[in-house]
Amino acid sequence: MKNQIWGYLKYLLLGVITATALLWSMTVAPAPAFALNSQGRQGQAVASTTAVRHPELVSGSLAQIPGQARNDGEGGLVLSLPFSVDSHWTSVDNNTPGIVWRKAIPTQPPLSRGGANVIPLLPEEGLGEEGEIKFGIQNGQFIPGNPETDTWFVYGWFGALEAIKQPYNVKYPEWGDRHNGIDFAGKEGIKVVSASDGKVTFVGKKIGNTVIVNAGEGYQITYAHLQDISVKKGQKIQAGDLIGHLGNTGTTNPHLHFEVDYIKKSTRIAINPAPLMATDWGRVVIPNAEANQFYTENQNPLTQPDFNW
Repeated sequence: MKNQIWGYLKYLLLGVITATALLWSMTVAPAPAFALNSQGRQGQAVASTTAVRHPELVSGSLAQIPGQARNDGEGGLVLSLPFSVDSHWTSVDNNTPGIVWRKAIPTQPPLSRGGANVIPLLPEEGLGEEGEIKFGIQNGQFIPGNPETDTWFVYGWFGALEAIKQPYNVKYPEWGDRHNGIDFAGKEGIKVVSASDGKVTFVGKKIGNTVIVNAGEGYQITYAHLQDISVKKGQKIQAGDLIGHLGNTGTTNPHLHFEVDYIKKSTRIAINPAPLMATDWGRVVIPNAEANQFYTENQNPLTQPDFNW
C-alpha cells in the first residue's frame, strides 16, 4: 500500500515540475529572435536578428511609443523603399530652366548604416566633379534629365523642414510646422510598391489618390498623390506588391507622400520613416534644398523626433 501511494506521489510531483517548467518557458524565458528578409518579413529562427540597426538613434522617437521596440530589430517595424527601382536623377542641359543643387545629404556627421559611415558616391552621369546636378523645372514641375533612366529622389524629409517656413509652401500649424512623412519626387508613372506586408484599409481620395495599409501592431502606412491605384480595400499585400504609380493628384509636382503613423485608441503619432527603412541613404539622390534641411539644430534626418497630431 505504501509503495502504491509513493508511486502516485512521484507521478504527481513529476506533473507539477513539468507544468512549472512549461509555464516558465512561456512567460519568462526569452523567445527566439527571427531574421527579417529584405522585404521585412519573418524568416526562420536564428540566434540574433538581421534587421538593420541604427545606433545613432539614442533619444526622442523611441521613447514615445510604450512597449514598441521599433528600431532595435526585435519585433519592430522594418520597411523597404516604396519603389522597385533605384534612385537616379541626371542633369538637364543648360538651356532648360531649373536649379542647380549639390547631390549631397545635408547632415553632419554623415548618415551611417550599421555603425559605419556611408561612403560618398563618385560622380555619375550628369554630375560635375563636385557632385552638382541641375534639376530641370517646367510648368512648376521637375522634369527628368534622362526620361529613360531617371526615377526618383528625396524632396521633403520628415520633421521641421525649412521649406515649411517659406511663404511659397504649404503650412502645417496644427503639426507644429512639421512634415508628417517623406516626399519622394520623381518621374510620373513609375511604380510605387508596398514597403511592408499588410492589409489595405483605405482606397480613394484623401491626399489626392491615396492608399492606406495596416502594417500591424498599430502601424498604418499612407501612399498619397498616386497617379492611379492598383489595390482594393480589404486586399492583403506583401512588401514589393504594386500599390499604384507615382503621380500629382492633389498636388502640382509629381511625388509620393509616404507616411507612417502609429495609432492606438485616440492617439495618433506621426512616425519618422527614415530610420525604419532598410536602405543605404548614401545611394539616394538628395538635393541640398530647403525641403531637405531643417530649421532646428538637429540636421540629421534619421533622428527627427516623432510627434502627436
